[in-house]
Amino acid sequence: MNAKIENFHLIKTTHIDSLNIQYEEYQHLRTGAKHIHLASDNEENVFMVALRTVPTDSTGVAHILEHTSLCGSQRYPVRDPFFMMIRRSLNTFMNAFTSSDWTAYPFASKNKKDFNNLMQVYLDAVFFARLDPLDFSQEGHRLEFEQPNDSSSDLVFKGVVFNEMKGAMSSITSQLWQAVGEALFPDTTYSVNSGGEPENITDLSYQQLQDFYQTHYHPDNATFVTFGDIPA
Repeated sequence: MNAKIENFHLIKTTHIDSLNIQYEEYQHLRTGAKHIHLASDNEENVFMVALRTVPTDSTGVAHILEHTSLCGSQRYPVRDPFFMMIRRSLNTFMNAFTSSDWTAYPFASKNKKDFNNLMQVYLDAVFFARLDPLDFSQEGHRLEFEQPNDSSSDLVFKGVVFNEMKGAMSSITSQLWQAVGEALFPDTTYSVNSGGEPENITDLSYQQLQDFYQTHYHPDNATFVTFGDIPA
């Protein structure tokens, strides 16, 4: 099957009896982006855009970019629109994830209007992120006085992802997982820490963040997924 539907080719469709859903796979004609639609009579509607993100070091560039992209976009140049929507929308789930070789931005809502609003926010955040240098400092790393009101105190590194990964890598399980990846998959993206090693996060520059965004965040590197009682 290779039907053409509004700028997309319908590549494949099949019914999954065990889940009672219709699987439909489309490809965008211009960009080559993949869209997977899972048609169901479930009122819980889900959207996700996922991108192949392949870091070559442990600076946590993919993880920091995931955070920074949600700090404002061209259409929504407000402070942290993501967290505003968590509090103010009718979402049943909102999050973003970074893994070894992908980054995903999923959400869910039972309200159709809210679903469409959230989709606009997510798409603008992913493909038209502002990537403000101050947001990079906030989410990635920066230097602060250890005692904020004492300029004679030592300078220390701070940052949302920096602090998050300090906690994560204090776990023996996390250290073992990383060591296994390095041993089994040397010289591949699976040998580096996509979340970021605290000692390497501080090596990441703002320019490197921008370069990674330009390389990985575009539709022909994306897979879109929708689920529920909504049309593809």
